[in-house]
Amino acid sequence: MHELGYATELVSTLEEYAKENNLTLISSVTLTVGEATGVIPHFMRECWPAAIEDSPVLKDSELKIDYKLVHGRCHKCENEFIVTEYGGKCPKCGCEDYDMLNGYEFEISEILAK
Repeated sequence: MHELGYATELVSTLEEYAKENNLTLISSVTLTVGEATGVIPHFMRECWPAAIEDSPVLKDSELKIDYKLVHGRCHKCENEFIVTEYGGKCPKCGCEDYDMLNGYEFEISEILAK
């Protein structure tokens, strides 16, 4: 389960951010996670309490995850579609050749502090 490693690194990043910005408590963190990262939101949320237990600045913080499905653009007909929903084939023309438009996101999109 690599989510624990991600959670631990996220905590380090947030603690540094809090220090740089003179924050004493972060109440909520929103993370944008793309499907292609392989990070499973349920497991990430499950790891969160263990990752923050020794962090005074994050102790009771809530982790929110904005999960982004992989979208692709067909090389043949330029149709945009959700890749996993159609098994990697364009639903319009059946072509399997496409560019991924997103899905590799792993970023902090919002921090709420008290």
